[in-house]
Amino acid sequence: MLPGILILLALVLQSCGSSRKYLVVPHSVSTASTVAAKDLKLQEGQYEVLRTITETASVICEYKGSSIILTSGEGDFRYTFTLTKDGWILSKFVGAASLGYFSSDFQAQETEVPNAEEFARRVAMARIIRAAKDYEADAVVEPIVVSNVTNLNTNKIEITSIVSAKIIVIKPTN
Repeated sequence: MLPGILILLALVLQSCGSSRKYLVVPHSVSTASTVAAKDLKLQEGQYEVLRTITETASVICEYKGSSIILTSGEGDFRYTFTLTKDGWILSKFVGAASLGYFSSDFQAQETEVPNAEEFARRVAMARIIRAAKDYEADAVVEPIVVSNVTNLNTNKIEITSIVSAKIIVIKPTN
């Protein structure tokens, strides 16, 4: 037990002296509950599958010297990140991304390096959540996320994420 306490103490002391800087990126957040079909624990007739919905998002990532530019394929946002001696900083932005999180994977996003695939996936998730709300769904069932990368030219790629899920309504009980 003593070795475990010493390791924990060393980690705590090390983190206290850390001057780690995380990127703070202006964005909005949407969340939705997700559930596996086997975990619904509802009898037939207690819920209705409204439909399967699919949403797509793309992010273009361009490397320019010590900068990375992430641009929404739809033109919603453009973030320029620059590597300094202290780490990555958000040096310029236009617009703001709407990022989505399913309840099973929601966590505070602390990042030190910009990640185009994460942006594309989260934007597609936000669109699924918005669509589920538009259909007045109660939950998103078994989402599937697929991402593809396309080389546009030297130092420029496009990440496309596709999210598909069933949306359900839980019927009221009397």
